[in-house]
Amino acid sequence: MSYTYRKIDKSEFDKLHDLFPDDEQLWLKYRDKRLRQFDNKEVTVYVIEHQGRLIGEVTISYISHTLPLEAIPGQRVYLQAFRLEETYQGNGLGQELLRFALTDLERQGYTEFTIGVEEDNEIAKHIYFKLGFTQAIDQGQGDTFDPSAYTLYLRRVQV
Repeated sequence: MSYTYRKIDKSEFDKLHDLFPDDEQLWLKYRDKRLRQFDNKEVTVYVIEHQGRLIGEVTISYISHTLPLEAIPGQRVYLQAFRLEETYQGNGLGQELLRFALTDLERQGYTEFTIGVEEDNEIAKHIYFKLGFTQAIDQGQGDTFDPSAYTLYLRRVQV
């Protein structure tokens, strides 16, 4: 099977609708928030594309929103909104998407990356730890789109 990993621009954002939960009102709020962030150059969205469909995403935030340690301009970014269509899970595609985004961000000069994960999400923690997100640096509480409590983990690249 052929998969493409790439960044999308604002004009393609609506193609992510299928990855969002079935609550249309929540999607519209999420969409409005992200489109404003695109306009303000606060986010980049990396995706997996398969047969013309976007099947996975990770949104990179360049500024902190919930916790002050999430992002440091020019140095640290926050990986959020990590989603993969359920039928594609368990095949390493999500890890490849994260690796693709991290590699691209490292080429841009970023050396620190954070990601939030719920403490009971052992599968996600295993993946994130394998990718180097091993240092817990803060605790947070999610927002309207994911209200769960989470731990913020840091990954540093040695330069």
